Amino acid sequence: MTPIRTIRLFFQEGTSDKLYNATIYEDRGKYTVHVEWGRRGSSLQEGNKAVRVTRAEADRTFDRLVREKRAKGYEEITAAVQPAAVAPPVGQGSASKGGGPKRQVVGHAAQLLTALEDDELDRFLTDDAMIAQQKLDGVRVLVHVGDTLVATNRSGQPTQMARGALGGLEYLPKGTIVDGEVLGTELWLFDVLAFAGDDVRARGYLERWRLLDEELEPALTGDARILPLANGRRAKHTLHDKLRRAGAEGIVFKHRDAPYTSGRGTTQRKYKFLKSADVLIVENVGNAYRMAVWDGRQLFDVGRVFAGTTNASRKDLDDRLGRGETIVAEVRYLYATDDHQLFQPVFVARREDKEADDCVRGQLLRTDRSVVL
Repeated sequence: MTPIRTIRLFFQEGTSDKLYNATIYEDRGKYTVHVEWGRRGSSLQEGNKAVRVTRAEADRTFDRLVREKRAKGYEEITAAVQPAAVAPPVGQGSASKGGGPKRQVVGHAAQLLTALEDDELDRFLTDDAMIAQQKLDGVRVLVHVGDTLVATNRSGQPTQMARGALGGLEYLPKGTIVDGEVLGTELWLFDVLAFAGDDVRARGYLERWRLLDEELEPALTGDARILPLANGRRAKHTLHDKLRRAGAEGIVFKHRDAPYTSGRGTTQRKYKFLKSADVLIVENVGNAYRMAVWDGRQLFDVGRVFAGTTNASRKDLDDRLGRGETIVAEVRYLYATDDHQLFQPVFVARREDKEADDCVRGQLLRTDRSVVL
């Protein structure tokens, strides 16, 4: 293949030090847009954003990719512009040149969950230091109670997404900050950062939850309520089994003595009840691979997958698609939406032991995201 156009971009600021390269290759009158990305100094990931298309389509894809990266603060590497040896501080690197105003931060950043691997689940179910709760799939919101109710998102920025669900907090004492998720019109609270002006983030999680349940719950009205917890091995196993039977998204574990710490850590973990399906990989659509299954005699589109692919697997898939092969693959996913689109799909592997006829719509399973046990 012959390179026709190429660009090398970099992004540096704070802890970010990344490269992004794009090249158009010509092969017998067809054009492929090949990209590389990753942390500077490490092995770069590779993939194709367009495969064997016209020159005009390849140019459009190439130009779109460059515009998107420049808007995020990426700069082109030239003879005069080179990445610094060490990424400059926040506000002084290429990110500050990305354009657009910085969003206002008025509250605390939320404590976030870190994923749990399959082989860790049993240990967390039996660890007496860990408390379990249902994993919700709503809109995260921290609410600051003062003369008015101020809602912020997980980054501490103002949000209006949950205003209709906040009315149940109006009787909480001023100076209280609670953390929860909005599901439809319901607000489920699972943590408290401040109570009547006192900062309680240094207290252990079980103590903070009891403060929610004993001191704040009586003042809640409307659709605001406290998310229950399971404490002890038997209670955690019971909750786990109920959640699976109910088709819930997953389960959360929190260390009973851990303080509230913004960002991700090891004291609050999440485990999602993933499902798997056999699908047909039918096309490279530039930023992912389009998946389909048989619905009777017609192919039914079930979304796109990129997560889980590697440089080697993407090259293999592209080569096979280029030869017109039928590709059956196993993917894991969190749930199928109402219109049977796979949510958060992850490529596992090609399945040479499966036939295209095995890829049927009836195998897809939904998750009941609204159920709360």
